Amino acid sequence: MKNITKIIIGIGIIFLCISVVSAAQLNQMFKAPSGLEAVGNNDFVDKQGHNLMISEYNDENKQTWFENDTETMYMVQPYENNPNIYIGITDEDNYFLEVIEKDGTKYIVGSWTPNDSQEDFSMIAENLLEFNKLNKVTPVEV
Repeated sequence: MKNITKIIIGIGIIFLCISVVSAAQLNQMFKAPSGLEAVGNNDFVDKQGHNLMISEYNDENKQTWFENDTETMYMVQPYENNPNIYIGITDEDNYFLEVIEKDGTKYIVGSWTPNDSQEDFSMIAENLLEFNKLNKVTPVEV
């Protein structure tokens, strides 16, 4: 079961990478919180296991990231203090997710860290909030 979860999550991440805006690298369109460095077209990472991903919002990505999947044990729910921010949990990772809009285009932004990270869950939420502040964006309805 754990291998199936890894495969499904891997496919989801690959799908997100494929769906990036080809005209520009997303990690050049947005600023990331201090300590996170650009990797690839749509990711930022640091040495403590924090990750920030950005992908274009579309129906397939919405289904991948904002709908529960009992087969892969992926659970997502609105965050208690802000219904436009979601918490996603798998066997391996913890996520804070949101949809933002910039220049008329919607994007999914996810701040995540592996479950085995020593970081507390609030740190990934702080990265997402700092991202919003730096880029002057707010979460929109999914």
